[in-house]
Amino acid sequence: MSANLFLLTYPTRASRINGTRTHWALFIPSSTTQTVGTLIQVLGTPFTGYGLEFKRNYNTSTISERFTQHLLGEIDVEFAPHEEDVGTASTSIDVNPRNEIEKVAKRVEVPGVSKEPLNPNVGRRCQEWTREVVEVLITKGILRDDSWQVLDSVKSLEIPSAGAVATSSG
Repeated sequence: MSANLFLLTYPTRASRINGTRTHWALFIPSSTTQTVGTLIQVLGTPFTGYGLEFKRNYNTSTISERFTQHLLGEIDVEFAPHEEDVGTASTSIDVNPRNEIEKVAKRVEVPGVSKEPLNPNVGRRCQEWTREVVEVLITKGILRDDSWQVLDSVKSLEIPSAGAVATSSG
């Protein structure tokens, strides 16, 4: 039996100086509903650094924040067992991993304070951390190689900052 692993992206307001950096998080829906599950993310700022959180019983159908859901791939449920009380409990946040996917996320170092916090092209943020987690999941055989294509496609949709060089295909 398999479960889906999604990349959720939350757009931020565009800036001609800093470009647009969408917030990235991983989402594993429950086996009973595709809208309730566990959100795995790092939150913070380049000024303060980031912290890892597992948001349980996260319900994508009730959040007011705009987001886009991208399927990264299917994973075996043995790596991400679904909670029995999905949908019956309120959303909770903790930092203790409960399954293999969360253990991988916990092992990837969270981004620290950036040396240039106003420059979106310097330092690690949620996107780089998420890419590193996906890389480990691919290396361990939990996620397929083609998940990279999803991450690259999502990243290509962002507005580049003034300091970035725009490229075109054709």
